[in-house]
Amino acid sequence: MFTKSLNTFMATTVLASIISLPVLASTPQVAEHYQLTFSMTDVKTKQGKMYVALFNGAENYKKNKAQASTIVAVDGDEVVVTFEDLPQGDYAVRYFHDENGNGKLDLNLFGSPIEGIGFSNDAKPSYGPVGFDAAKFAVMSDVANSSSVIYSK
Repeated sequence: MFTKSLNTFMATTVLASIISLPVLASTPQVAEHYQLTFSMTDVKTKQGKMYVALFNGAENYKKNKAQASTIVAVDGDEVVVTFEDLPQGDYAVRYFHDENGNGKLDLNLFGSPIEGIGFSNDAKPSYGPVGFDAAKFAVMSDVANSSSVIYSK
């Protein structure tokens, strides 16, 4: 009697294990996504718009292929944007302050910006544009980054 119950119990346990294995193996992994809060400080004028682009990886940064971008009105000396649902990775932000609202970054005769610009990590250009490595930061959890706007003199 005891042996028959034990055999039934063992058979039921083995059968339950076999049935549940494919279900567990086919359960999709849930990718984790995070949020970036990016602050641009020392905004010179409370007019115009801030054009902000977020890049995932050096190659996309070089090709100007943004993961996400946004345009926000400037209404104070600090502008904050949030990017959500970001997978883990290395990112960089670059932006410009379209002070006159013409929808583009105005340049002088020599090709230098005459409106405010900036990069994540508060990276500064030196005789050329800021590279990805200077502006990059890792997203492995919700993260915040900031930069002060650079205006030509």
